[in-house]
Amino acid sequence: MRPAVWVERGEPGNLRGSHPLPDYARVVHLGVILPNYGERSSPDENRQTALLAEELGYDSVWATEHILVGPEAAATYGTVYEPLLTLAWLASVTERVGLGTSIMLVPLHHPVELAKQVATLQLLSKRTFRLGVGMGWHEDEFRYLGVEFHCRGGRRADEALRLMRALWQGDSSFAGDFWSFDGATFAPLPQEAPEIWVGGSSERALRRAREIGDFWHPSRGSDPGHVRKIKERFPDLRVVPRTTAERADALLEAGAEGVVVSFPDESSMRELVRRYR
Repeated sequence: MRPAVWVERGEPGNLRGSHPLPDYARVVHLGVILPNYGERSSPDENRQTALLAEELGYDSVWATEHILVGPEAAATYGTVYEPLLTLAWLASVTERVGLGTSIMLVPLHHPVELAKQVATLQLLSKRTFRLGVGMGWHEDEFRYLGVEFHCRGGRRADEALRLMRALWQGDSSFAGDFWSFDGATFAPLPQEAPEIWVGGSSERALRRAREIGDFWHPSRGSDPGHVRKIKERFPDLRVVPRTTAERADALLEAGAEGVVVSFPDESSMRELVRRYR
């Protein structure tokens, strides 16, 4: 694993005595969850949020994915603008702010096609793309799309992520249990591989983040106490949770290298960034 660093913001300081967590300056990675889903979702809301995030100095904006949901998820995810298309459009109206997904449902995509889409978006936007990935929780969505819900994680998911990495680095051959090819061409290639941010709070998700991912990107399943325990176990694991503005400070104090935040309004976006920029 890479050493723990503040994402794009410098190197860690000295350890504070025997405490297992690094002592960082209070400069952190701050991301904004876009309103590409739910009641607030509209082209204007997404554009205004991305422009404000860039103006205020946020590091990144993030789009959410659901494709076809059942009654259990309809209230929140009945309306979702497709994340990669949304981010590609927003890249054309912004200049600097980073782009990411929080999260893409990897089992619902063919990994070769997803690798091509992400590489293309990174090349066209000229910004490192952060592919936040998850295995999914909404069983109806898997059934509607003809994907076996109980086989969504495990070895198949790990292989999908390894396959994408192999394509991004220009490998012409890949031998796996689920996908294999030889003498294949994948281009254009990104100069640097897009980052993989692994969602989930289970031990399997942690293993996947440490072995295959660049960051662990937990959501509601990981409170500040859980993040602190994980950082004590794995000090070099880079952690940037998805959270709310109310929990951001506690997660950063627990050792997270940043936060990706869902904001209710513009004033809360302004208030949080004042504390760290």
